[in-house]
Amino acid sequence: MQEKTLDLIKKIEHDYKISVGATDARTYWIIHARVPKKQETGFYCLYTRRKYITAPNQEGSVLILPHPRISDAYLIESWGEMETFDDFVRKALSQIIVDTNVADNEEAEGYGTGCV
Repeated sequence: MQEKTLDLIKKIEHDYKISVGATDARTYWIIHARVPKKQETGFYCLYTRRKYITAPNQEGSVLILPHPRISDAYLIESWGEMETFDDFVRKALSQIIVDTNVADNEEAEGYGTGCV
């Protein structure tokens, strides 16, 4: 992974108070994130865990596991061409930010929500 991609991960973790992990294996790529929901008390509680999985030869198809620890449900999205792991990480981070904004705007806690 390029240094600028690592810096981007650190910045997003700091700015959004999330935890991001990235795995670059030879045959697949994985990004996982814990996206918090800010409570009125000022504490952060875990809103959701998400996992994004693809492979270099998948032509932009990404498997998304919205709640990988508690559900077998998944989505498949097309994110367009991603030639490198860094391309995948940047696109996943954009999606994680969207998920964070959704979590902050939710009025009720969702299934799988728990405090950290």
